Amino acid sequence: MTPRKEPRSTPMPEAPRQAMRALVYDRAGEGDESGLGLVIRDLDVPEPGPGEASIRVSAYGLNQADILLMNNRHYTRSDLPMRLGYESSGIVAAVGSGVTRFKAGDRVSTVPNIDGPYSCANEYALAREEFTTPWPEGWSAAEAAGFWMQYLTAYYPMKEIFPVAAGDWVLITAASGGTGLGAIRIAKTLGARVIATTRTSAKRDFLMEQGADATVATAEEDVTAAIMSITGGEGVRLISDGVGGGFVAEYVNALAFNGIAYVHGGLSGTNDVSFPILSLVHRRAGLYGYSLINEVRDPESLRRGIAFVTERIADGRLGRPVIDRVYPLEEAVAAYERMKAGLQRGKIVVTL
Repeated sequence: MTPRKEPRSTPMPEAPRQAMRALVYDRAGEGDESGLGLVIRDLDVPEPGPGEASIRVSAYGLNQADILLMNNRHYTRSDLPMRLGYESSGIVAAVGSGVTRFKAGDRVSTVPNIDGPYSCANEYALAREEFTTPWPEGWSAAEAAGFWMQYLTAYYPMKEIFPVAAGDWVLITAASGGTGLGAIRIAKTLGARVIATTRTSAKRDFLMEQGADATVATAEEDVTAAIMSITGGEGVRLISDGVGGGFVAEYVNALAFNGIAYVHGGLSGTNDVSFPILSLVHRRAGLYGYSLINEVRDPESLRRGIAFVTERIADGRLGRPVIDRVYPLEEAVAAYERMKAGLQRGKIVVTL
């Protein structure tokens, strides 16, 4: 009897990989017509690893650090094509092993984290559990995507590194952007008096409405003379500077005794700083290089910052971020061009 032949098994076709749209920076990219080097590409949806959540992104906030990275002026580096986006809001799609605080379906916001594959300018993003927080109740997707960078950037220097006290004078440069407005609110929460700078007086009323006690139009006034006049000759205790470069020389003589200027941005277009060192010596003052990323790398520091901001959002002392404009992903180039031009009054957000 001839044995019956078993039918040959046919392998099941491999399921197609799920793809997502992602905004990347790639000067070598084909089809790039933006002039900025930005293109939208289809990439694989990331799977969460241990301690991570996968988030279906609703919106992500633009930050000056994106511009610095694209211009190769950030202290971190990234290979091309470069992934963008530091902070987002969205819905948890899946969680990896060990995640206990969040589950699929939860609405969340993410804290900036550059140490890993944690870009947010994508339809799906990964986030470490410790860098993930609940989406504030009642906030829009744009608001929930645009507050961690602006509040935490000011929290650490103003509260932990160079604590300001009630009545201290604080100078905030480039104050009409998201980070500048966040710094105004943190400083006022701590009881400080705030001088906000802006290039022209066109934004003066806006900045006063946002809590500034005084303003200086840097393209129209002698910066040092204006600051010393406002402070009655005392000078400022702390300077939050997102401009840097040659602008440092314009304010360094307005530091108070024991005053500190911390530089956290490079809107001037250069990383070089030049000024007479005696400007600091006779005031026992200092110039400090600062980055939020260095602070949130420490788990305890990260927890303290999140707790401080969360508590003050809940009781209304910080409140919702000011949203300048919201763009769809297809118009992300226009969003970055607006930021580069310095036209914004608040946070620029891209929705997905």
